[in-house]
Amino acid sequence: MAIVQSIEDAYQFERAFSAAGRKDQFSYNGLHALFEYLDDLSDDIGEDIELDVVALCCDYSEYESLEAYNEDYGAEFESLDELRDHTEVIEFDGGIIVGAH
Repeated sequence: MAIVQSIEDAYQFERAFSAAGRKDQFSYNGLHALFEYLDDLSDDIGEDIELDVVALCCDYSEYESLEAYNEDYGAEFESLDELRDHTEVIEFDGGIIVGAH
């Protein structure tokens, strides 16, 4: 595992959000998808990613669907692939997490 602060699994990641008062920022599935994404990213770049719960809450938002994202932003993306051309998109069972852009 490559997330700093001895975070070894999604459960500890979830507890860090709870301890920071941000347990409701993401759904259970969304939080676990974000953990997997960051863990994979850390492996891909060969560097640890420092866990900063507040920064993650500022950098990523969860939506039930592309349509919900479009509605919130007044955007007109027709597909997740089109949205990926502009920002990070993490798909999971129950929604998407979108990186700030």
